[in-house]
Formats: sequence, C-alpha cells, structure tokens
Amino acid sequence: MKYEKGDQNVASLLKISTPTLKDNNLVIFNVPTDLNKVELEREFTEFVPHLRAELKNYDLNVKIIINEKTEKNFIYTPEEKYNRLKEINPVIDLLRQEFDLDL
Repeated sequence: MKYEKGDQNVASLLKISTPTLKDNNLVIFNVPTDLNKVELEREFTEFVPHLRAELKNYDLNVKIIINEKTEKNFIYTPEEKYNRLKEINPVIDLLRQEFDLDL
C-alpha cells in the first residue's frame, strides 16, 4: 500500500493495537508514548467528524490512552524478529541450522 507523506506514521500507530469499542460510542486506542497520542489526536480532529457522519453516530468519541506496554508489540532487532518467527513456526530454526545461517 502506498501512503502519502507522513501517512506511514499514522498507519503504523493505528496498527499498534486493536481499537476497542465501549458502550457503542467510545473507541479506545492504546499508544506507547505521549508523542504518539498527540500525533493521533491531530489526525483525529478531521477523521472523527467524518466517521460520525458516515456511521450516523454523532455521539461517537475517540479516547487515546498511553500504555507503555503497547510498545512491546514492536520488533526492532533481527534477533527479536527471528525469535518471533520461531514462536510462530518452530521449524524455521531447523532451516537456519540446515543451511548454517547466522543472524
């Protein structure tokens, strides 16, 4: 998918955690940092009114919560990526050994 300039950050933030719906009118997003919260709030100033109109739910609100544990969903290093793949499919370790691969 191709994003316009700056949209990649927002797309990544929206993928960090699954939003939850509370009482049919409150959508809750979790983000790892205050900076992420500010960035999403800026985007939501235009998005939420559009969403309300499309859904015909003018009571709809969005709440962004800073949850430092959310950041643990990110995989940064090659070792972390490999370990995550190994969790998903342990056979990958056999391939690494068979072809004598290093990280």
